Amino acid sequence: MAHGWLQNTWHNLFGANAASRHSHHGTHHVQHHKPKTPAPPPPVFVVPTGTIAANALSMPDQPFALHEWDGSLITLREHALGAPTNWVAVLMDNTSLHFACRDGLVQMLPTIGDNTSLPAGTSPCGLPGGQSSLVLAWDRSRVGDPAPDWSDFWDVARHPGKRSLRLDPRSTLEIALLADGVAPADVYSVLSTEAGVDRAFRKLDQLRPYIVWWRTPEDATRIMSSGAALMIGTPIDELAALPKPVNFAVQWRQSLRQNLSWAIPHNVPNPSAEHVAIVLRDQAPRHEDTQDGPLPDGSILTINDNFWATHLESLQKRFQDWFSPPP
Repeated sequence: MAHGWLQNTWHNLFGANAASRHSHHGTHHVQHHKPKTPAPPPPVFVVPTGTIAANALSMPDQPFALHEWDGSLITLREHALGAPTNWVAVLMDNTSLHFACRDGLVQMLPTIGDNTSLPAGTSPCGLPGGQSSLVLAWDRSRVGDPAPDWSDFWDVARHPGKRSLRLDPRSTLEIALLADGVAPADVYSVLSTEAGVDRAFRKLDQLRPYIVWWRTPEDATRIMSSGAALMIGTPIDELAALPKPVNFAVQWRQSLRQNLSWAIPHNVPNPSAEHVAIVLRDQAPRHEDTQDGPLPDGSILTINDNFWATHLESLQKRFQDWFSPPP
């Protein structure tokens, strides 16, 4: 099977070959005192934090252990540009994939078999890996059962208390426009204009004193666990990690759907990279977190990866200036 030769190749590249780097000062001496080379850690596929606990992966015959990561390109850079680690495939959102591919953190997918390229999604560095959801969640013990929407999220007079959003223009600007009455189908046409961007930031201004920001999915879990916010925009996978009796409910309407892809880190060498590509094509888990969630037609916003590939850097700068204005 595919995983067998990947395991063997990984050991040959990073285990047995390590012994050849030792100096040969006399054959008889080396034969009697050959140092033992520790076995390399087994290769792993890496998925977003919360995914495993949420049982959000559809698992075919996937033989590798799964580890979690925080989704940060800083973390990916550490694992992709240094000495080879045991990360051989990473599941990430497609906007991050665009920049990871551009900056050489992940590889262009190799050709296999008959020299035809692997089927790619939005990037030559990725294979489709499913979707994830960012939802509005609220503390049922303090708000009650009626489901709030994003306009209620902004209504601190009716529901006093802190709110929590991702410290990133992605998803946060879309949520601001949804809260301001823009229909999901119209969000990106509005956000593509200077007036629309201004509108989103004006809406954030209204809520700014009440926002507790999160940077990573683990941050979102800690905020909910501690009761630091009454309502939160959170990856739904994080709700599975909440300890009892923390009781956050989920609003699926106006949730945000993010396309995901699998990629191979830059420092995975051939032929391992080729073997990983085959496994990704044939056996990679898919992330699907809405099997049991109602998805009303027209109420879901799919993140526009092409929009963010074009506008992320400029909107990130404006967001940072808004968040930390110069003195």
